[in-house]
Amino acid sequence: MPEALDVTCPCCEALLKVDPETGAVVWADKKKAPAKDFDDLVNRVRSHKGVLDEKFARSVEHTRHASEILEKKFEEARKRAEADPTSKPPHPFDNE
Repeated sequence: MPEALDVTCPCCEALLKVDPETGAVVWADKKKAPAKDFDDLVNRVRSHKGVLDEKFARSVEHTRHASEILEKKFEEARKRAEADPTSKPPHPFDNE
């Protein structure tokens, strides 16, 4: 099997590794645009901080609701087990 070819993109100057047999891009190393000045860099970091804070808040909210849903499922399963104590719980591989 021939080795992947290194090609530089003329538009974005990214380094692309191309499989010679299929012509597919196997890997792409994209160049990051350098910060123009310190203020631009600070603004970029602050904007990323806001995005990360939003993602974290959504994750916390999702986790809070997930635990409530799991608690409701557990309570429903417990009620069914108390109602019919002679039945076996479903086996997880029975649905396949």
